[in-house]
Amino acid sequence: MTWRVVLIACLALIVALGIRWLMPTDRSATPPITMPDTQFDYTLSDYSARFRDEQDRVELTLSGPRLEHVWAERIARLRSPEFHIEPEAADWHGTSDGGRVIRDDAVLVLEGNVTLTHRGERGDIEVKTERLRYDRRARTITSDTRVTMTQAESLLQSGGLRIELDNNLLELTDGVQGELEPAVASRGRDPGAPDRSDDPGPEQ
Repeated sequence: MTWRVVLIACLALIVALGIRWLMPTDRSATPPITMPDTQFDYTLSDYSARFRDEQDRVELTLSGPRLEHVWAERIARLRSPEFHIEPEAADWHGTSDGGRVIRDDAVLVLEGNVTLTHRGERGDIEVKTERLRYDRRARTITSDTRVTMTQAESLLQSGGLRIELDNNLLELTDGVQGELEPAVASRGRDPGAPDRSDDPGPEQ
C-alpha cells in the first residue's frame, strides 16, 4: 500500500512540473542589463583641469569658479577662467571674463577682457583683446579683434594677432601702429653706479 502512495506522489509532482513548463511566462518583466548612459550635462564649481597632448604632456591648464558642460553641443562653457597654455615651453597664461572649450575641435575660445602674458627677456609681454582662440591641434593662438601689446615702455596696437607655439613666433596683423622703446645696452646697469661711458677702460 505504501509503494502505491509513493508512486502517486511522484506522478503528481511530474504532472505539476510539466504544467509549469508549458505555461507562458512574462519574460519582459526582467529587462536586459545594459551599460549606463554617460551622455549627460554637468556643472563643476571651483574646478581645475589639465589637458594633455598625444605624448601625455600637459599643454593646457584651466581653472575657475564655474564650468558648465553641454553634451548636445559638445561644449564646456567657462566663467572667469584662468588659463595656462604650454606650461613647460611657451608659458602663456592669463584670464578672461568667459570662454568655451569646443571638445570636437580641440579649441579653447576666450572672450571678454582677455589678458595674455608671457615672460620675455626685456620684460613681460602683455596682450589685451576681446577674443582669443587657442587651437591645440594647430598649436596656434589667434585673435581677429583689436589687440594691444605692451612690453616695458613699448606699446603696439593692431587688428589681429597670431602666435605659433612651435616656432615661438608672435605676429601682429592688420594696421599695426604704436611706439617701440629701443634696446639699451646699459639696461642691466645698477642705477646708483657712476656713469663710466667716457672711461676709456683699461690700457691694452
